Amino acid sequence: MLEIKNLHKGYNNRPVIHGIDICVHQGEIHGLIGSNGAGKTTLLKCVTGIYKPAQGTIQYDEKDIYDNPEVKAKVAYVSEQLDFINIYSVTGMASYYQNFYDTFSREKFDDLVKRFDINPKKYIGTLSKGQRAKLNFSLAIAQQPKYLIMDEPESGMDAEGKAMFRNILIEEVDKEQIGVLFSCHDLTDVERMCDSVTMMEAGEVFAQKSVDEFMESVQKWKGILPQKPTDEKLFDMTVHAASKIGDLSEFYTVGKREDNEYLLKKLGIEDYSKQQITLEEIYILLKKRYLQRKERTNDIPKEGGLKNE
Repeated sequence: MLEIKNLHKGYNNRPVIHGIDICVHQGEIHGLIGSNGAGKTTLLKCVTGIYKPAQGTIQYDEKDIYDNPEVKAKVAYVSEQLDFINIYSVTGMASYYQNFYDTFSREKFDDLVKRFDINPKKYIGTLSKGQRAKLNFSLAIAQQPKYLIMDEPESGMDAEGKAMFRNILIEEVDKEQIGVLFSCHDLTDVERMCDSVTMMEAGEVFAQKSVDEFMESVQKWKGILPQKPTDEKLFDMTVHAASKIGDLSEFYTVGKREDNEYLLKKLGIEDYSKQQITLEEIYILLKKRYLQRKERTNDIPKEGGLKNE
């Protein structure tokens, strides 16, 4: 298990991440989502042992990662930066990795390069951004890690490449029981692949659940909203408006469906029906609630804010 406890990190006396708690079990894919500047990359660089945290612990199977080659050997990191030696060929880069990783499988690497349709004789400097992203992922998987940490791994990939990436990742996690923590801006892919998700903003966790729990904890409705609610305070607490077409409005509720349906009836909302919802919609709504709460109280708990809602 990868366990992150009460993690803090900053630069030049400016805090970037604070109070982060995340657990990732082997055989689990955990998604990390948040806006630009939320602290995701800083968190991942701490998790891979590149940065030393100011406070807190990061342990793989109960052993610290920082300054520990034995633990780092079990962890592969896919960076968004795509830093390679451009004068090397694809196969030359694989040979380079073989010199550093005893577990590197050339057979697995060659198979992945073939599946991604990358010419093994091409020089890395001639590859497109998407091809370099595929190569980066292939090198990481060929290391046969116990844990895989990725920062925007699909960046630059076309639709076919992303589909192949998803399929290979799910295959490897299922077959090898790899524990995966990765950041991604494409919430559709996060919803498809992940078992659990952490949502971040301004260096804090504001929501953390399994994907199934997220999908159950927020409901999307379509119905006729009253012009003057019977209980305006309860209405404002319960209904989160989205859009309106004619008399019909789309809106959201947060919490247990049965409880919220009872409140909708109590508020006199007519002809409502439950709609399909996406993880992206849930993220946008929960982030908005988090920021509103922070503006009102300026006292968001470091351990996660809306974590248990």
